[in-house]
Amino acid sequence: MRKRYKFGLTVIAIILIIICSIGINKYLTKDPEEEPKNTTKVVNDIKEYGYTLDDRDTKYMQEEFNNLHEILTAEEINYEDYAQSIAKLFIIDFYTLNNKINKYDVGGLEYVYLPKKEEFNSKAMDTIYKDIIDNTYQDRVQDLPEITNVEILDVKENEIEINKTKMSGYKVTMRYTYKENLGYDTKGTCYLVLNNDKLEVAKYNPDIDN
Repeated sequence: MRKRYKFGLTVIAIILIIICSIGINKYLTKDPEEEPKNTTKVVNDIKEYGYTLDDRDTKYMQEEFNNLHEILTAEEINYEDYAQSIAKLFIIDFYTLNNKINKYDVGGLEYVYLPKKEEFNSKAMDTIYKDIIDNTYQDRVQDLPEITNVEILDVKENEIEINKTKMSGYKVTMRYTYKENLGYDTKGTCYLVLNNDKLEVAKYNPDIDN
């Protein structure tokens, strides 16, 4: 019995060595073309607020991010300008889909009020983001929108009730322009709340009649 037991262990050990050898060889000889190409990295940030800019973000997004940086590093922050900039960045990132990897890569989340982030993310994946084809290997063939301009139509101080708590902030109404008209929303309103001196998008209503 002991000899059979040792023989069984030897066979198992040999099989494991063969499996490991095959796996290592497959990894070392893997075609570089099969490696995921769609990776991103942060190229700028505003650390105190947790805002980041990625290398894949559009030129228009970069311009507005630089504008936000100037607003937040001024000697005194103009909160109306801050509200407009956050609303713009949210819209640019949310509706620019041609730089997103897949439907799980929802834009604008870093500007959303934390208690509302999960709900917003789920709704986005079930609606505007649901038909995005995966682009991990940068081989996607699909027409997707890119925001090229956001026009502020109205901005005013506002109070919004969240979980029976009234929070002050701003209401920003905007009109958007795309690189190509693919039938996406062109107008909407962001409701921002002031959360520990940081403005965040607590609610967004697209104008379905735009």
